[in-house]
Amino acid sequence: MVGIGDKNTCAVGSADGEIAARILDEYAKSFSERNPNFYVFNSVLHLDEKTPHLHIDYVPVADGYKNGMEKRNSISVALEKMGFGKSKNSINEWRIQERQILREICEKHGLEIAEETKGRGKTFTPDEYKKIRDEAKDEIKADPEILDEIKDELREHIENDLLSEKKHLTDEITAKKQAFKILQAEKSILHNELEAIEGKRKVLEAVKAYAATPSKLNKDNVVIPLAQYNDLKKTAIEGAKNSRQLKELRDRKKQLDNREQGLNDREGKIAEREYSLDEKLKTAKGETQRYRQLYSQEKQSTTDLTSQLTHQKREAKRWEDNYNNLHRQYVQLKRSKGLVL
Repeated sequence: MVGIGDKNTCAVGSADGEIAARILDEYAKSFSERNPNFYVFNSVLHLDEKTPHLHIDYVPVADGYKNGMEKRNSISVALEKMGFGKSKNSINEWRIQERQILREICEKHGLEIAEETKGRGKTFTPDEYKKIRDEAKDEIKADPEILDEIKDELREHIENDLLSEKKHLTDEITAKKQAFKILQAEKSILHNELEAIEGKRKVLEAVKAYAATPSKLNKDNVVIPLAQYNDLKKTAIEGAKNSRQLKELRDRKKQLDNREQGLNDREGKIAEREYSLDEKLKTAKGETQRYRQLYSQEKQSTTDLTSQLTHQKREAKRWEDNYNNLHRQYVQLKRSKGLVL
């Protein structure tokens, strides 16, 4: 998945969001040319969420094998064929190149990209982590409401990620179903070709069983008309050719059967993953609702306490006023009777 910016910098519908969509489209169109050993079977630009983002599904293909199948699925060999070497760091070098190409396209369109920082998908040293943790604790102590804001933003982020992943899986399932239909059509064509070749084989067997008339001159030879001899020669040549074609078609049918089984297995795993995501999404929504209810209850409780405090202040003021009045009356009474205070 490839994306540019976030909802604050490249939201869908904004000017920068439209530029980001054009950049991703240009990046996708040049992906296959740039990566000839990555066979792209599905490429989708999403504009139905908060930010434009691109999904590219590909199969790493390597060729040139001397034994067995000429072409195979191998990401390490595919990367080697594209010039990234054989080291364990090959995939990382490829990612760095792709990021640089995306950055160059962004700059060409006038979109400035900030330097990559540590964040999601990055690791921190123990000292860095401790410093970030302590700063976060101090910030929360200074402003407790920021914790609620962080929780809301985190829940929203998780829900968006889950929805995006679910959309991606749905698109992938659709692509797999289309590939499955193509395989079924190819299998049907192969089946028809096999039947035709089988018919030719039966004809050849019948010709081989032809009972020629023995020659009166030599019992080891047979005499047949020239035209029939030419037909037998032609049929023998076609039979040899058809035998090779039959073997190739059987090998091809076996490969298609294996691909079909692989697609069925992958579709099953995708369905399981989609179900898991649905469950996680339900859980996330349930947690969101629960936190909203707790926040609402706490807010109401705070309002009630504020109201009670205001009432108690009024009562205290009233009692204080009553006391002052009684004290003044007491002083006046003492003075009226000539008592010295």
